[in-house]
Amino acid sequence: MNYRIEDLKEAVNRLEYAVHDRETDDVDMYVRLIKNIAAQIKTDYWSTYVEHEEIIIQPISKVSDYKTINTIEFLYKPMHFNNIYEGNEIEYFARERSEELLESGAIEAHNEFWQSHEIIYGNVYGSVPLELITKDAIGKLIRCGWRKANVDIIEFKAGLTDSDIRDIAEQKFRHYIIIKEIDTQGVLLLRYQF
Repeated sequence: MNYRIEDLKEAVNRLEYAVHDRETDDVDMYVRLIKNIAAQIKTDYWSTYVEHEEIIIQPISKVSDYKTINTIEFLYKPMHFNNIYEGNEIEYFARERSEELLESGAIEAHNEFWQSHEIIYGNVYGSVPLELITKDAIGKLIRCGWRKANVDIIEFKAGLTDSDIRDIAEQKFRHYIIIKEIDTQGVLLLRYQF
């Protein structure tokens, strides 16, 4: 998705409301979103309007194995335990997550999204894109303790194995899920910003 100036203005307006309402999580989220939008606008501008002959000094950029291709808002269920493999915490968490999704009316959207993506590896265990669920469901999940977070969609250069991608994820990112799109077989990483 290519961002436009209107998107930046909208994000700034939402930041203004979040600051006014003293919504700390939203302030952090909108600041990150504004940075991402601004970076994308700059990249699009340079690639569209600046001729290669006109470039005298280019910003130093390192060739990377990955790049952020989009940022979207998700709802996620925070985990309140340190070791998912200890006891039956993960089973309790999964049961509670399913009940909350069912009661909010978001279970179908959640399941449809995750059934179209194979999870390869990750450390976030309950999330759904905000745009797929109703405002009523969003409100109910937030009342159950779910939180909003910006999620960067990260694409990897061709030729990397699943193992290479997992190594990069473990070194570079704190909260993430590596997924394979069922339709395209493309591997992406969802980097949760919380």
